[in-house]
Amino acid sequence: MPTLSFITVKNGWPSINIGALRHQITIQQLLPSSPPVYNEQGETLSWQPFTTAQAAIEPISGKDVIRGGQTTTQLFLTIAIWYQPGIAANMRVISDNGSVYIIQSIENVLEMNQVLTLNCLGINQNL
Repeated sequence: MPTLSFITVKNGWPSINIGALRHQITIQQLLPSSPPVYNEQGETLSWQPFTTAQAAIEPISGKDVIRGGQTTTQLFLTIAIWYQPGIAANMRVISDNGSVYIIQSIENVLEMNQVLTLNCLGINQNL
């Protein structure tokens, strides 16, 4: 069970504080283009909308990482939404301010198909 301030369990059922759902997000998935587009590696894929949702977003931690001689900022955050089937860890989230977050893992809170928490990573472009 996550220890987020906006998720509670009442009478055995997980719930999200409605006031915390103040962000409109779009979840995208990588799909082939229509009509198909090809390059030297084969068919190209593009990010397509999967669903939209109201979400509660809570930053967990941030750090600067040096890679290839460049400093990159990583932001770890958790996003809570009402349950929607089909969301997978190979998708990404676009927030209402245009920030892009990679979904690293998903938790179906108490396995009750009520609340999902998306554990995400934002890299440099969001800051």
